[in-house]
Amino acid sequence: MNLLVHAVGAWIAAEAASGRYPRPVAVALSMLVSRLGAPTAAMTLLAFAVKQLNDAGAFRAVKSTPPRRSRLPPKR
Repeated sequence: MNLLVHAVGAWIAAEAASGRYPRPVAVALSMLVSRLGAPTAAMTLLAFAVKQLNDAGAFRAVKSTPPRRSRLPPKR
Protein backbone atom coordinates (compact mmCIF):
# COMPACT_ATOMS: atom_id res chain seq x y z
CA MET A 1 0.00 0.00 0.00
CA ASN A 2 2.87 2.32 0.82
CA LEU A 3 4.37 1.76 -2.64
CA LEU A 4 1.03 2.60 -4.24
CA VAL A 5 0.81 5.89 -2.32
CA HIS A 6 4.34 6.81 -3.40
CA ALA A 7 3.68 5.84 -7.02
CA VAL A 8 0.48 7.90 -7.20
CA GLY A 9 2.24 10.84 -5.56
CA ALA A 10 5.08 10.60 -8.06
CA TRP A 11 2.66 10.46 -10.96
CA ILE A 12 0.81 13.55 -9.74
CA ALA A 13 4.08 15.41 -9.19
CA ALA A 14 5.35 14.49 -12.66
CA GLU A 15 2.11 15.73 -14.22
CA ALA A 16 2.36 18.96 -12.25
CA ALA A 17 6.00 19.42 -13.29
CA SER A 18 5.16 18.90 -16.96
CA GLY A 19 2.80 21.89 -16.89
CA ARG A 20 -0.52 20.08 -16.94
CA TYR A 21 -1.92 22.10 -14.05
CA PRO A 22 -1.89 25.89 -13.44
CA ARG A 23 0.97 27.15 -11.32
CA PRO A 24 -0.93 27.61 -8.01
CA VAL A 25 -2.34 24.07 -8.24
CA ALA A 26 1.07 22.65 -9.20
CA VAL A 27 2.73 24.35 -6.22
CA ALA A 28 0.08 23.00 -3.84
CA LEU A 29 0.40 19.49 -5.26
CA SER A 30 4.18 19.66 -5.04
CA MET A 31 3.97 20.69 -1.40
CA LEU A 32 1.68 17.76 -0.64
CA VAL A 33 3.87 15.27 -2.50
CA SER A 34 7.03 16.57 -0.84
CA ARG A 35 5.63 15.33 2.47
CA LEU A 36 5.82 11.75 1.15
CA GLY A 37 9.63 11.68 1.25
CA ALA A 38 12.58 10.48 -0.75
CA PRO A 39 11.05 7.45 -2.56
CA THR A 40 8.39 9.66 -4.08
CA ALA A 41 10.95 12.26 -5.12
CA ALA A 42 13.04 9.58 -6.83
CA MET A 43 10.00 8.16 -8.64
CA THR A 44 8.96 11.68 -9.65
CA LEU A 45 12.34 12.41 -11.21
CA LEU A 46 12.28 9.08 -13.03
CA ALA A 47 8.73 9.62 -14.30
CA PHE A 48 9.52 13.16 -15.46
CA ALA A 49 12.69 11.99 -17.25
CA VAL A 50 10.79 9.20 -19.03
CA LYS A 51 8.04 11.65 -20.00
CA GLN A 52 10.57 14.09 -21.45
CA LEU A 53 12.27 11.28 -23.40
CA ASN A 54 8.91 10.09 -24.69
CA ASP A 55 7.98 13.62 -25.79
CA ALA A 56 11.31 13.89 -27.58
CA GLY A 57 10.62 10.66 -29.48
CA ALA A 58 13.12 8.36 -27.80
CA PHE A 59 10.64 5.49 -27.57
CA ARG A 60 9.14 5.67 -31.04
CA ALA A 61 9.50 2.48 -32.98
CA VAL A 62 12.15 2.49 -35.63
CA LYS A 63 10.53 2.60 -39.02
CA SER A 64 10.75 -0.83 -40.49
CA THR A 65 10.73 -1.68 -44.13
CA PRO A 66 7.28 -2.27 -45.56
CA PRO A 67 6.29 -5.92 -45.91
CA ARG A 68 7.31 -7.45 -49.19
CA ARG A 69 4.59 -8.20 -51.63
CA SER A 70 4.38 -11.61 -53.16
CA ARG A 71 5.61 -12.02 -56.69
CA LEU A 72 2.94 -14.58 -57.43
CA PRO A 73 -0.10 -13.46 -59.42
CA PRO A 74 -3.21 -12.80 -57.32
CA LYS A 75 -5.56 -15.73 -56.71
CA ARG A 76 -8.92 -15.65 -58.41
